[in-house]
Amino acid sequence: MSESFPAVECSIETLDRTLYASREVGDLVDTGDYILSTALYHAFGFVSGKYINSGNKPSYIEETSEIYKKFYITPAKPESVGEYVSKILGVQVMKGKAKPLPYLGGHSVSQWNARPHQYAVKNWKAADLPKDQKGKNLPKFGRERVLDQQNLLTAYILPYEGDAASLAARIPRYVRLGKKRSKARIRAIVVEGMLDEGEFFTNHPFGIYDYDGVPLGDLISIKMRPVPLIVQGRYRGKFVRIPCAGKRDDIVLPYKLEFLKAKR
Repeated sequence: MSESFPAVECSIETLDRTLYASREVGDLVDTGDYILSTALYHAFGFVSGKYINSGNKPSYIEETSEIYKKFYITPAKPESVGEYVSKILGVQVMKGKAKPLPYLGGHSVSQWNARPHQYAVKNWKAADLPKDQKGKNLPKFGRERVLDQQNLLTAYILPYEGDAASLAARIPRYVRLGKKRSKARIRAIVVEGMLDEGEFFTNHPFGIYDYDGVPLGDLISIKMRPVPLIVQGRYRGKFVRIPCAGKRDDIVLPYKLEFLKAKR
């Protein structure tokens, strides 16, 4: 029998060019289509990272140890231009002989020169240069593929303890994302979902380490850093169904997703 399951829908609008390294191929730093849960737990203010990360080792498990059983934040999935025009601009997209939609969002590629990605770079005096750098001019260069402005992505928060409204109230209106701390606007609303049981087909991404169910088939995964994603799959068990406005399919997610569950 179905049960009510309120959840939080978070619409993320990029307001600046947003860079994060989903993969690195040669001199290209590539920003993927999804924003991972690892970023959203920090961006939404539910956990705080270390100011100085000695050893460059992530501490996601320690940082979320007190909250990972209370609620789950899904990765953010990109929406279509039509959804952006409807949700953000408030213009309904008409079918038929309507005017073509404007070009919004997407990715762009640019090249950088002599601009390393480190947070801090040591400035050497000429007399103190390391031996392998003396008398040499070695500029750094590369390419970066980033999310442009006016991208719309959607993430969901599934509460297991407490209520959805209190979680939605804690999410700030503006957050910073990516290596360059680019600005994004958040619209968080409570949506009425349903908890059901049986065979289901997931259509929203979640972390590959966040669910212990065995897929029955139709599995599609994406390799991303630091956590690969399951984009779709067919499972059996408890699941959450979240209705979507318009004619989009309802969002279906496994119940009791827990952040980095398999790593704890």
